[in-house]
Amino acid sequence: MLDEYKKEQLDKFGNIAFIITWWYLLISGFVATLLYVNNSKIAAAFLIAGNLSISFLALFSIIYFLRKKKLDTVEVDKSEYPEKKKKYLRKGIGLGIYFGVTMHILNALIDKVTQNENFWTSISSINNICTAIFEGIGFGICMYIMYLIRLKK
Repeated sequence: MLDEYKKEQLDKFGNIAFIITWWYLLISGFVATLLYVNNSKIAAAFLIAGNLSISFLALFSIIYFLRKKKLDTVEVDKSEYPEKKKKYLRKGIGLGIYFGVTMHILNALIDKVTQNENFWTSISSINNICTAIFEGIGFGICMYIMYLIRLKK
């Protein structure tokens, strides 16, 4: 649970992020409309590059803000620590399975669209299954480590 100070800080940061994002969407939509008149490929490239840039900027600024204000730490008693660790292990396994399955399906869809490959052939390919398993394991381990870093005794 968040105490009043943490909730107030998160609300403040969320409001600022919303206002910045709203202005970005307004301005980028206008610029893309102007670019579309001359060349639709330039407009699409502008929107893609701009959206990726703003997404990464927002991601890193959120991470920086949470770390600076120590809003991402989970404080537990020493008696609750092993229980929380097990909970986070289960959470990491679940997220790894979810990520692996999702990536497997998305890779099959991408193969269907880009290489005109049969969806069922792509989804049942041993190579794609092994890739999805390794992706899921890697993601699950990374998430578990991230949860452990945030956990404070």
